[in-house]
Amino acid sequence: MSTNIRKESYLVEGMSCSGCERAIQKVVNNLEGVESAKADLQTSTVSVEYNPEKVNVDQIKSAVNKIGYKIVGERHPLGRKEGRDDRA
Repeated sequence: MSTNIRKESYLVEGMSCSGCERAIQKVVNNLEGVESAKADLQTSTVSVEYNPEKVNVDQIKSAVNKIGYKIVGERHPLGRKEGRDDRA
């Protein structure tokens, strides 16, 4: 059995209150293979620790989309973001 746990953060559109944070955390934490999920309203992100052998990014995105939010990109550890970066 592998202990290959990934930790990734994703940018989320649609969060506007602490209730949004709780809803996102709950739906992601309920996925099999997710070790932990923490949504953050101020940074519009959800940080997820998961076992990629049990759950994949598409399943995480789908769970968030089903409750009315949208994952729009990955947030890199150094603060750079993928997808919607505005480049000068």
